Amino acid sequence: MAQAKRGRPKSLSREIILDAAFRVVDADAMNDLTMSRLGRELDADPSAVYRHFRNKDELLLAMADVMLEESIQAYTSLPATDDPVERLRRMCWTLRRSYLRRPGLARFVYFRFTGGEAEEASVRTMLRDMHELGYSDDESIALARGVAEMTLGHISMTADSLALPRKAQSVELEMARTYYTYDYVKPPVRSEAELREAQLADGELVFSTMLETYLAGVVAGAPAGARARKARSKRGAAAAPRATAKRAAARVR
Repeated sequence: MAQAKRGRPKSLSREIILDAAFRVVDADAMNDLTMSRLGRELDADPSAVYRHFRNKDELLLAMADVMLEESIQAYTSLPATDDPVERLRRMCWTLRRSYLRRPGLARFVYFRFTGGEAEEASVRTMLRDMHELGYSDDESIALARGVAEMTLGHISMTADSLALPRKAQSVELEMARTYYTYDYVKPPVRSEAELREAQLADGELVFSTMLETYLAGVVAGAPAGARARKARSKRGAAAAPRATAKRAAARVR
């Protein structure tokens, strides 16, 4: 989203207000995101903000839809593929990375439906992929919700970890890596940036395991795949007598 110029705007719009709200969040000041703070950021009376957003909750949902829009843009920028499972995989990864660019905001909105255009586009894309795999409408809804909520739930866990004090983060990270299988080692001293990268990398490792397990289940249960396997089985069964006859004829010769 383009950044609005500082100073008193000639008139406020939803986009200008959202730009200001993201500036506050990107400055690691999520707890300071209030209508009053936005008014100061915009050099405007806070009442002007309420003409575009009835309350902070409505503002947060609009911000969540912007993150979903960023996710869709990242998704559509990838090379095209005809594989619905790969498209589902990409959708989940772009969603995760978009939300975790702003973990403070993600903690407030990960569990909410935004009702916005970007969310609708994301959902319809996942439902299309499930339909392409042969699932019914009801099955597609359940499976798409499952993979979306699994993704968002793990986003929340990673975002919560990133919000911990640095020392607590280091301990949590080392505990997660050893998981009581290996001897616990005192965590190395890391800068905030290094710790963030380590935390994200650890989360991605676990999320990859979760996502691939889920998608493997989707593929295994896909009606389209079952029909294809059944068709291959029938062709094989039909070919078997012919092959047996050929081998018998060869033995006679």
